[in-house]
Amino acid sequence: MPRHPSIIRPTKLHLGLPEDVRTRLDLFLFSELEGCVPRGAYQRFVIDRVHEFFNNKNLSLEPFGFPAGFYVSGPAAMVEALATRLKEPQ
Repeated sequence: MPRHPSIIRPTKLHLGLPEDVRTRLDLFLFSELEGCVPRGAYQRFVIDRVHEFFNNKNLSLEPFGFPAGFYVSGPAAMVEALATRLKEPQ
């Protein structure tokens, strides 16, 4: 029985990565069991990072007494809850 087609069709994306970045990515995705990078691993990795980029929020910790450049990043609801907690008087 054939697979049902996906409602959201995939599109091709070709990109070039610096060798050092590609090597680190290959080593991260490499499967000892399969002896290679599994099929679809690059796609899953990129899709996860894109979702992270669009769904996460950053919160600078500088207003709370931390040095410049310190921040937290995560799901918007979590970051907002943390900001509320940090603003509460002790």
